[in-house]
Amino acid sequence: MPNAKSISCEVKIADIKTRSETMLSMVNETKITSDSELNLVANKIKEIKDLGKVIKAEKEKFTKPAQSIINEARSKYLPYEKICSEAEVALKAKADMYMGDQERERLRKEESIARRAEKGQLREETAIRKLEEIGEEKKSIDTGEAQLQRKTVKSVVIVDREKIPHEYWVVDEVKVRKVALAGVEIPGVTVKEKSQMVIKQ
Repeated sequence: MPNAKSISCEVKIADIKTRSETMLSMVNETKITSDSELNLVANKIKEIKDLGKVIKAEKEKFTKPAQSIINEARSKYLPYEKICSEAEVALKAKADMYMGDQERERLRKEESIARRAEKGQLREETAIRKLEEIGEEKKSIDTGEAQLQRKTVKSVVIVDREKIPHEYWVVDEVKVRKVALAGVEIPGVTVKEKSQMVIKQ
């Protein structure tokens, strides 16, 4: 059985739902064919704005306390989450460095065996056996409890912006809008005017 608080909440939501549906019906039925009807519309818009404020106030009764709890939880736990994140990054970097050193040493040995085989200092069978002993690059570690993988990730670095074709350029629309509205003429840009209704209370 719902408690008094939930019943109160349900009534408020039901009231907002009814008022919102009535408002939509009113909007659909409204026609403006005279100045007096235009005046009525101004009043109706004010009523809609007032209803919007009521809905926002009711919503914030739930969202503000929830946001307060979220902010408190963040302030308490975020520093320790950051410590964990930084610790993980540091250990991964150390593991990557070690595995990188191991791979460079493996490649050095591989190249040395190949050179000796080319010069005839090693028999082919011996060279193959030694290469097999060296093995392939170690890309992952599996402890049974955790698995660590070393992957090659590609990243893009722009080394010379002047050489990048125009098709990859991005226009700073915020800056263009600000400058154009200030009255500065920009090639390829035009300022259009559109009427907009504003309700003042």
